[in-house]
Amino acid sequence: MCKFFIKPTVLSLVFLELGCSTPFKESTGQIDPGTPSSATQETQDGEFLPLKTITLPFEHKSTVEQSLENRMEEIELLVPARPGDGWEVDLGINLLQQKAEKLGLTLENAVALTLSNNLDIQIATLTPGISEQDVIEAEAAFDFVFGASLNSQKTKKPQQQVIVGGVATSTSESSANILDGGASISTLLTGGGSLTISTDVTRTNNQSPGTQLTPNPAWQTIGTLDFTQPLLRNFGETVTLAQIRLKEISHNQNKEDLQETLNVSITSTERAYLELALQWKVLQVKNWLLEQGEQVVNILDLRRSYDTGEADYAQAVATVQQRKADVITQQARVQESSDTLKNLINSEEYSLHSETVIQPIGVIEASPIILSPRQAIMTALENRPDIKKLLLSIKAESIQVDVADNARMPKLDMQAQMAFYGLGGSAGDGYQEVFDTDFINYLAGLSFEVPLGNRAAEAGYTSARLQKMRAIATYKNGIQNATVEVKKSVRNVLTNAELIHANKAYRLAQTENLRALSVEEETMAGLSPTFLNLKLQTQSGLANARIAEFTSIINYNKSIVDLYKSMGTTLVVHQIDLE
Repeated sequence: MCKFFIKPTVLSLVFLELGCSTPFKESTGQIDPGTPSSATQETQDGEFLPLKTITLPFEHKSTVEQSLENRMEEIELLVPARPGDGWEVDLGINLLQQKAEKLGLTLENAVALTLSNNLDIQIATLTPGISEQDVIEAEAAFDFVFGASLNSQKTKKPQQQVIVGGVATSTSESSANILDGGASISTLLTGGGSLTISTDVTRTNNQSPGTQLTPNPAWQTIGTLDFTQPLLRNFGETVTLAQIRLKEISHNQNKEDLQETLNVSITSTERAYLELALQWKVLQVKNWLLEQGEQVVNILDLRRSYDTGEADYAQAVATVQQRKADVITQQARVQESSDTLKNLINSEEYSLHSETVIQPIGVIEASPIILSPRQAIMTALENRPDIKKLLLSIKAESIQVDVADNARMPKLDMQAQMAFYGLGGSAGDGYQEVFDTDFINYLAGLSFEVPLGNRAAEAGYTSARLQKMRAIATYKNGIQNATVEVKKSVRNVLTNAELIHANKAYRLAQTENLRALSVEEETMAGLSPTFLNLKLQTQSGLANARIAEFTSIINYNKSIVDLYKSMGTTLVVHQIDLE
């Protein structure tokens, strides 16, 4: 028989203080509360939970178990829905008014199907890919840009004549064929400036009558180097790379969202599987209870002619009918639980549109683990995706503060240009003069601009600082919520472990009660109706005790699953790597 255990993860020993203290430096009269430090920073007024491990009480026998130790084997034979009994049980009629069919599934396969097919996971998986392209798009702002142009022009226009001594020295018209072409390459610089290298060549063929030019056609060439650089506002990598870094942060947040979605989906699948297993076991117990009740009713029916009153018989029959109704109700619960699991795994084999009922495979037991509440909390604060997202939000807001702070500065830009000229009878001759650098134009300048009052920039800066403060407060709140959730999860594990211990003793006591009645039944000369009705009540008590025991085992395993989720270690437990 295959056994299924919820195995504990190895908790990392990261020391993090709890309490009302904060991992942030206090501000000194400024709006800005400072930058978040490491999540493991020690605080002044906080107190550690004691570094203490808690051993769950599975290895300790209750007083009831100790007292019944000599006949445990006999008692266990009377227990309904024993671990070795399997999962065989009648599921009744499905929505198609047909006998419900079963299809086995292990927990591991259920989780695997969820990872492959769950729609929430599919949606969440696509989002980081989109944000990764956003990062590339932001980085592309610094790519080189190539440009080119080509123009052809033919001109013929009248012009004034120059008269010297009554003699015209120029023509009354000008005409030319002009071909102009150029190319450039430019890029933005991470320091905030821009650089452009360009060239332009113009071929002019002068066709004005009476005009002699040389060279003709003439090739005018220009090589230009342009550089602009902000000196105050928009200066430096902090500003120019801000959008890239913000997109990277958003991408990392989407990756954390994916991890959170995986944590939630896997946890939901595990809980749904465990709940389905519980409903199956409850159905087994209620079927047993019905079978036992029918046996009692049959005995009473045979005795109606001499010692069984109609009231006793009717009471027993009513009890059995109620048990039949309970079985029918429980059959529906099994099918509903199966649909819940189908919806999560979203598999064609276990289709939600099919009336096939998922049947758990294996034995679900309670495996002892060792817990340290302090270690669990520290692990959570290091691994939870929501905590990591909140830290990334603070980082993003810090970038926005830096950008807004820079925007408060006046605009002071420097511009520099060098232009190299050439002229020749061919393009080669023209560019030769360019490279000879005999003809150079230089340009250098500054431009200055500042809004009077600068209210918009100041308001933007104040807003950015306030948003950072809000992000920090949200992070603190997230730490507190995570701590509460982990402590609740640990407490639930401990509570359910104690309930397993108590409910096992409760079930053993009820089983012993039924065993004692069975012994008494074998020694009695006759069975009274009162005795048989007492037997019915004892059966119900044992069934309720067994269901309570199953429920506590399932809830214990659920609480461990919840603990892994609250610690952010669900993927580690299942050995899932997102990279």
